[in-house]
Amino acid sequence: MTTPAPRPGIATWAPSQTGPCAKCGQPCARYGAPANPLCVPCRHARQELLARS
Repeated sequence: MTTPAPRPGIATWAPSQTGPCAKCGQPCARYGAPANPLCVPCRHARQELLARS
């Protein structure tokens, strides 16, 4: 049995690691170990855009 992926919008990091997405402003993990300046949907959109280039 596989573990389901976390649903978008559900924080799986500490509140102190939360900050705004650099593109859309939605809360995401901006600080600490899971840090990324983009939220998951914006990250996927960027990956798709780069794959088409």
